[in-house]
Amino acid sequence: MTITRPNKSLLSISVFALVALGAGAASAQQAQPGCPPGSWFCADTQAQPAAPAGQPVAPQALQPLPSAQPVPVAPTQPPTIVYQNAPPTAPPVVVYQPAPPPVVVVRQPEYRGYYYRPYQAGPPYRQSEWGLNLRFDGAVFGANKHGDGGMGGVGAGLRYKLSPYFGVEAGADWIVGRDYNSMRRAETAFSLTGMLFVNPRSRAQVYFLGGVNYSVARVTDDSATYLTGGFGSNSNDPTYTYNYFGGQFGIGMEFRVSRVLALNLDIRGVIRSRTDDAAKQSPEFNDGHGRTTNTSGGAVFTGGMTFYF
Repeated sequence: MTITRPNKSLLSISVFALVALGAGAASAQQAQPGCPPGSWFCADTQAQPAAPAGQPVAPQALQPLPSAQPVPVAPTQPPTIVYQNAPPTAPPVVVYQPAPPPVVVVRQPEYRGYYYRPYQAGPPYRQSEWGLNLRFDGAVFGANKHGDGGMGGVGAGLRYKLSPYFGVEAGADWIVGRDYNSMRRAETAFSLTGMLFVNPRSRAQVYFLGGVNYSVARVTDDSATYLTGGFGSNSNDPTYTYNYFGGQFGIGMEFRVSRVLALNLDIRGVIRSRTDDAAKQSPEFNDGHGRTTNTSGGAVFTGGMTFYF
């Protein structure tokens, strides 16, 4: 192995130190008598000579034991007692909730526009209302002897509806034409009729009617002139006045156009009998075979409009 120059210097210093340390140790052992050979350290006191084997140790060579008397202890102060409450078994549960969001109130300006009522599915109606009915009438009394019977006219009625389902009407009708006997007739009829509306919440309302009627007829017997193709009448034609009392019943429909206007169409069956004094002496109907009667019947068709208020 090759040793460089610096390493050679360090090795020389280490060898010198070890030689000096060994010489110091040898001189120390020679200066202190009583140290056993090869010892590094020796005590300062002189070594005692060992006792012969089997001989007791001299008393002066033994050190006395320390006294067994108790050492007095200075009195101490009594301890300070501090009373403290026992900790709770479990700490209280605290729940923290976030604060509610702030509420911002924005006041809108007052709206002064127009209010439009929305359209309703059902027709407008009131709990009770009055109405004026104007109508056209057409009356038939069956096929007469010569097939030319028929009457027509106009009528009006004052109607009061106690509720959307029930109403009462007082009416008057004026009709003219040829009756069953082909006589010229002008008749005025008065009626009091009750009306029952089946579906008052609909625009097209079905109703049933029934009531009583009283009529006065002025009949001119110009059948001889009429049947021969003549026109008009003369003063020689007899004229009669008939009074009738009877009843009527029927069915109709009313279409509510608006709250104040309705269209009406109905058919009324009429049955009546003469009540005047001459009814027994001169019956109205005679079939030519000795059978007579004062009872008659027919149908009246009406169509018009009703103004409610």
